[in-house]
Amino acid sequence: MYKYFVIIFMIAITTSAQADYIFELASEYEVEDESWQAICLDAGYFNDDAYPDFAVAYFYAIGEDAYLYTFLGNGDCTFSVMPTEIFDFPLGSITVNDFDNDGYDDLLIGEGYAGGGGGLYHELLVHMYKGNGDGSFTELDTLHVMNVWVTSGDLNDDGNNDLVVSGFESGSFVVSIKLGNGDFTFQETASYETYPILHTVQIIGDMNLDGNIDIGVLCSTGYNGIQFLYGNGEGTFQPWVGVGGYFPCGPSYCFLDAGDFNEDGVLDFVATCGEIVADYDVVFLWDGDEYIRSDSLTGIGEWVEVEDFNLDGHLDIAISTILGSIVYPGYGNGSFSHGADSLLFLTTEYDTYGMISEDFDLDGDFDLIICEHSYSQPDYIRCYGNTTINLGVEEHESGSISDLLLEVSPNPFSSSVTVSASGFFSNPSDLQIFDLSGRLVSEIEPVFNGSEAVYHWNGRSASGAELPDGIYSARLSSNDSSAGVMLLKLE
Repeated sequence: MYKYFVIIFMIAITTSAQADYIFELASEYEVEDESWQAICLDAGYFNDDAYPDFAVAYFYAIGEDAYLYTFLGNGDCTFSVMPTEIFDFPLGSITVNDFDNDGYDDLLIGEGYAGGGGGLYHELLVHMYKGNGDGSFTELDTLHVMNVWVTSGDLNDDGNNDLVVSGFESGSFVVSIKLGNGDFTFQETASYETYPILHTVQIIGDMNLDGNIDIGVLCSTGYNGIQFLYGNGEGTFQPWVGVGGYFPCGPSYCFLDAGDFNEDGVLDFVATCGEIVADYDVVFLWDGDEYIRSDSLTGIGEWVEVEDFNLDGHLDIAISTILGSIVYPGYGNGSFSHGADSLLFLTTEYDTYGMISEDFDLDGDFDLIICEHSYSQPDYIRCYGNTTINLGVEEHESGSISDLLLEVSPNPFSSSVTVSASGFFSNPSDLQIFDLSGRLVSEIEPVFNGSEAVYHWNGRSASGAELPDGIYSARLSSNDSSAGVMLLKLE
């Protein structure tokens, strides 16, 4: 089905720190020199060294070869590259997760494809590749389901990863749900009709605060172009509802990502428009009755990542565009910087067609992997390391330096962590702990020790439930000042 070949040229470079920029180029890898139409990537853990890895898929056109590159993290924003796999089937989307609960992430490859000048291919097969634990994969079987886009996650909280597939079925555009059994098999469950799907489907989190995971869909229609399927908790979903009003999708990939942008305890979201259209990439906030537009970013966005990149306690938005990638710093009120502050976060030299964020060097801040291309240059995979931790975190509130200072010990932590605050003029608030989706998971009261306020967190939710390993954001405020810090919970 596929064969191997070695990447033609690969380099890894380390640049000197630039104090003006949050991100610096840490490594780059030359791949192909075609003008690739579909570029999909996802991160995971493909071996047992605890460093994040990622996979990248390239696909040009029907009848052409497709390529899969697997990058194994070295823990320092450089990567070892596995022999590249060439496939003779279309390669439109990939999703990475542990589908057989053996501790190693696996890979699903959907043959469908959307984007690249408006192309739309509904293909029948999703290929299932088991992770072998050494960065290689073995194809087990195929799922027969029409697909344009495939994604995965635990929809019913049973510990097994499930599939969400957009495609065409029985004359209708649908989102299909396949619940995982934890052994690389899946149950046939319901499909949910939507408006015509041109782009992607994402698992976006608990948008309506009912404790259940919800799904977002980007469609080809302008009105109701963004649709939500609200989850019932056991892997079934309610019929679609249109949110955000008029939102046209452009000729390339469009994506959704969620986060609490105005810090009111309710998830908001950002939607990208897919290259050049008459509208913009838009931030939507929940106002208690509906989602309203809060901020417009670029008009040419594709891939999007939401993280607190500069560790100031406010979520930021990174967007890849055909003119380069931009990171918009968030103010915590639903608006984002469009000025010089954005340029100081990240500037890229080439067109960008794919983006993911992970803490690839395990230093507590989020790095970026970006697929970049210029018509006069080959395609590159570039890793931009986040220098926030290395340069020291400056806490900001609407652009001004905060008086609050936070110290954390230990970080990373396994069972408990202590956050000490100083520099406040009146008693500070409770320490709020948020997960990566922006959901408030715990609030900790202070214990005062002289001029310090000390917060002890046991890594559990407000209800006492053990929280999974990962990165959490801790936020504190006092008078007109605020501060934030990232906490890394590991076994």
